[in-house]
Amino acid sequence: MRSHLSKCIIDVTSKAHSFRAQTGGQGRTGSRASIKGAGSSFKRHLANCRRYQGSQICSNSNRSSETVKTMEVEVKIRLPDRVAYDKVALKLAAGLRVTHEQENYFFDGPGNELNSKRTVLRLRFYDTDKKAVVTIKGEQVLKDGIGTAPEVEESVDPVLARGYLSNPLDMLVGSPLVKTLAEKSALPGLVCIGGFRNRRQEYEWEGVVLELDETYFEHGTVYEIECETDQPEMLRDKLETLLKSAGIEYGYSGVSKFANFIKKTLL
Repeated sequence: MRSHLSKCIIDVTSKAHSFRAQTGGQGRTGSRASIKGAGSSFKRHLANCRRYQGSQICSNSNRSSETVKTMEVEVKIRLPDRVAYDKVALKLAAGLRVTHEQENYFFDGPGNELNSKRTVLRLRFYDTDKKAVVTIKGEQVLKDGIGTAPEVEESVDPVLARGYLSNPLDMLVGSPLVKTLAEKSALPGLVCIGGFRNRRQEYEWEGVVLELDETYFEHGTVYEIECETDQPEMLRDKLETLLKSAGIEYGYSGVSKFANFIKKTLL
């Protein structure tokens, strides 16, 4: 398994160079109060990220549960505002199956070693500490509402993962994926560079699972529909037909969520 995992990481970091962007279930949670509470917790952890200054790389051979995906292909539809978002939620309401409150944190070397290689290292928490996943992505290419990006990920212990925010190098103990990435990329250190929150509602629709996202950046909020699929053009066209028939305004996502976070944009 280790050789297969290492190969996948090499694929992610190498494919990132060849992908050039075209432009720059755990229960429902319903109240706005729950979002506010999650926001307070998120800000505390974000402050911990910013206080960390980096140190030496360590290593450990412990392995956590892994999931490998060589390429993510998804439809990404941008909604202009909360009004359009609410209309989509109402239209899809019968198919709602779960709502997740997600916290997304990102890490890099002290000299932006990963970003310079167009590689993204993300730690995502679901519903506070019910689940945590480490993901490594190559650069996402977005064109006409369809995004592709090489990707690998693994599940990590959510309680231990909280400690990574103040001590990022502990990820090299808890995440073999990160340990291998650090070795392959010759990272001199690892730091948390911040993040954002996302409320994701999942809907069953026409044989697929649509993800309706409300993403909270410090500089504003973005609304999107996303869906992983092996038939992106067909699904995009069906979604456009749905939105047009309901009189819902939409466009194509211009950049990834990570790009919006880094550049402080709302594209």
